[in-house]
Amino acid sequence: MKQAFDGYALGEERVDIENVLNRVLASDVRSDVDVPHFDRSVVDGYAVRTGDADGASESVPAFLKLIGSVQMGEENTAVLRENECMYVPTGGMVPKGTQAMVMIEHAQKVADDEIAVYRSASMYENMLRIGDDIRVGEMVLTKGKRLYAQDIGALSSTGHREISVYKRPKFAVLSTGDEIISPDSELTMGKIKDINTFALAAQIESFGGEVAIKKVVVDDFGTIKSEVEKATEKCDVVLVSGGSSVGEKDYTYEILKELSGKEIIAHGLNIKPGKPTIVADVDGKPVIGLPGQPASALMVLTLMLDILHEVFYKNVRVKTYVAAKLDQNVASAPGRKTFQMVQIAQGEHGKVAKVIRGKSGMISLLSKSYGYFVIESSSEGKEAGEAVNVYPLQ
Repeated sequence: MKQAFDGYALGEERVDIENVLNRVLASDVRSDVDVPHFDRSVVDGYAVRTGDADGASESVPAFLKLIGSVQMGEENTAVLRENECMYVPTGGMVPKGTQAMVMIEHAQKVADDEIAVYRSASMYENMLRIGDDIRVGEMVLTKGKRLYAQDIGALSSTGHREISVYKRPKFAVLSTGDEIISPDSELTMGKIKDINTFALAAQIESFGGEVAIKKVVVDDFGTIKSEVEKATEKCDVVLVSGGSSVGEKDYTYEILKELSGKEIIAHGLNIKPGKPTIVADVDGKPVIGLPGQPASALMVLTLMLDILHEVFYKNVRVKTYVAAKLDQNVASAPGRKTFQMVQIAQGEHGKVAKVIRGKSGMISLLSKSYGYFVIESSSEGKEAGEAVNVYPLQ
């Protein structure tokens, strides 16, 4: 799939840093300033020359002349000379000639203009010098980086108010089925509450995508085809949930084959859950037929989003995991890559992955789970006590 859509490009836009959380950088960002741009203290205390406090201790303090203090946000034009010190608050600008900061806990005022220092100081201890954090011209963030709170802080510190990010990919979520009703509708025999539309849309939002179309479509060939056509015109990715198997009203394969005008990229994946998945290229855009079963649909979408991240942003999606040990044996599906749902618990000797059993139609299979681990198709399974990497569903 990645190769089929490798040339697909999202547009770019300039966005204020107040609104870039979870967005993806469209270009590298370098600093135009030094951070900090003046030598400053990282503690409340006294600016000193290291030689003047050399060997100072509780029993033999160093006595230094106090030449004044500086206020926060104030330029400091003082010059520190031999056997002198100056009070500087955390974040304050130190006087010229400062070689270290002695914390206020390690000094005492013994007269209006004299301080006793009870501890020696190493060169540049407890202070930041110009450019210690970020230097002019230094790479702050690289293209393709998803932006989190700490990244926004780095952008702000280097004076970037607006930056170039990729436009949010637009998704359509079409759930097919005559039996599907709204969550607030009266439940009658044969009907089921809509799960997939809401769960899939929420996963897309978590990924950083925009859900431009979200609707339930009746099981009618012409209607589904029309909705997919309209969605493809408006969106970057179209998801069709249900109808991907081989039942009497499973139209997705034939519809996508007609709309694509070429061979289907994938019809059936070698995975469990999610075998009946379909992937097609319609007008250069990925249209994905997901299984109708809720757990399968959400699991497949989670995997597809990893691939789409590479398609859209040209880098691998970084996923965290929890290392844990299995609480029981787990068999794999013969010849298929298996994604097994688990909870995470704290055991006596570390994290434990507690296996969640259930069928792909059970949404509780996912709602009870922290995430999943992978059993490769070449493996027969995992044994109790074996170490696994558990990936969160989001």
